[in-house]
Amino acid sequence: MKHYLYKATLIFIFFLISCNDDESNPVISNLANEITNQEVVRIIEENALTFPNNTQISIAIIDNENTEYIGVINNNGVFQVTDNKNKIFEIGSITKIFTSILLSDLIQKEQAELNETLQDQFDFTVQNGGEIELIQLANHTSGLPRLPSDYETVPNFDLNDPFASYTSELLENYLDNVVVLNNPIGTQYEYSNLGMGLLGYILSKKTGKTYENLLKETIFEPLQMLNSTTLLSTIDQTQLVLGLDENGNVRSNWNFTNAAAGTGAIKSSVSDMGKFIHKNFENDIVYNFPQTATYTIGEGYEIGLAWNILNDEGFTIFLHNGGTGGYRSSLALDKNNKKAVIVLSNVSGFNVDSELIDQLTLSLLENISIN
Repeated sequence: MKHYLYKATLIFIFFLISCNDDESNPVISNLANEITNQEVVRIIEENALTFPNNTQISIAIIDNENTEYIGVINNNGVFQVTDNKNKIFEIGSITKIFTSILLSDLIQKEQAELNETLQDQFDFTVQNGGEIELIQLANHTSGLPRLPSDYETVPNFDLNDPFASYTSELLENYLDNVVVLNNPIGTQYEYSNLGMGLLGYILSKKTGKTYENLLKETIFEPLQMLNSTTLLSTIDQTQLVLGLDENGNVRSNWNFTNAAAGTGAIKSSVSDMGKFIHKNFENDIVYNFPQTATYTIGEGYEIGLAWNILNDEGFTIFLHNGGTGGYRSSLALDKNNKKAVIVLSNVSGFNVDSELIDQLTLSLLENISIN
């Protein structure tokens, strides 16, 4: 288990929207007086005490039918327990798993196929990359770059809200006139926010529905994920945990157009994400299909449709994380043993220590897996 934990941590660190440098200050912890399981206290303190004032971390530890929620907050230099299981955080790139499930749903309904090409989706000629298949968008082997090369040059671009202005018109113009592939199609794994955003946009085009409405109809409403959305305008602001920048200052949330939503737009709570995890435990074809390996990245390391899959020491772990300007999230799921951990936080994806959220997730999963 230790071996897979080390490998998984390295993998998780790689799967960020962004990262940068930060300085952090240790705080005093009162967790030992408020949480019964002292090993859990040790794991949280080991991975969270360097984060800035007003940091909140919301944790769900799932062991078969049992779910334990733990919320902690740095309150003026004191780390203490808080009830934040229904509070809303940006989950960033964990959104990509949801996009893959939307694809799976349309495939099961015979409204989409994995080997459909990019060119099949548009009435203009895709100048470069028209042969890219939907499966290659979903497993990051399309050859597309991490981000469109022109996204910072669009009108009204704001570095503090980088996906808010990238419209469907700009995306289609990029495909029509600008796109250059980094690798030959299907030959190499390269993480692409562009590719997953494009996949979400294609699914929206196919159905004539917004990405938000697809999520609501297919996942959120059936699972009663009442605190989950891609739209900041629909969130009760009293339930939203404010994101922090790399220095611990409150920063603005990220908005996503329909052309980019599939890569990282979801806002959710750990109570909602617990429902999502339990659904992924089930033998449901829509949820099972994305968990099937589609490409081998390295020894013991594969990717399904968005899900990162680690096979090691008898364990199969499904992984993903997310980072935005004001938040960091992490998810690890052991389906065979029905154990999982989800961690949401308002630690900036630009915080130099943000990978500790991934370490926290995996250490907590290890703890319930060996007990």
